[in-house]
Amino acid sequence: MQESQHSRRVSILELKRNFVEKFPLHQLSKILSSEPDSLTVEELLAKAQTWLAFFRRRDENE
Repeated sequence: MQESQHSRRVSILELKRNFVEKFPLHQLSKILSSEPDSLTVEELLAKAQTWLAFFRRRDENE
C-alpha cells in the first residue's frame, strides 16, 4: 500500500492555469509554467513550500 501512495500523481494543471491567469507577470508564473502537469504527492509538498516562500518574498519586496 505504501508504494502506491508514493507513486500517486496529482495534477497541477488547473493550479498552473489559474495562477498564470491571475498573476501573468509574476516570476512564479514562469516557474509554474515550466513544471510538469502532474507531480507525485511528495514532489508537490516539497515544491509547494518553495513556491509559497518565493511568492511571499516577492510580495514583501514590492
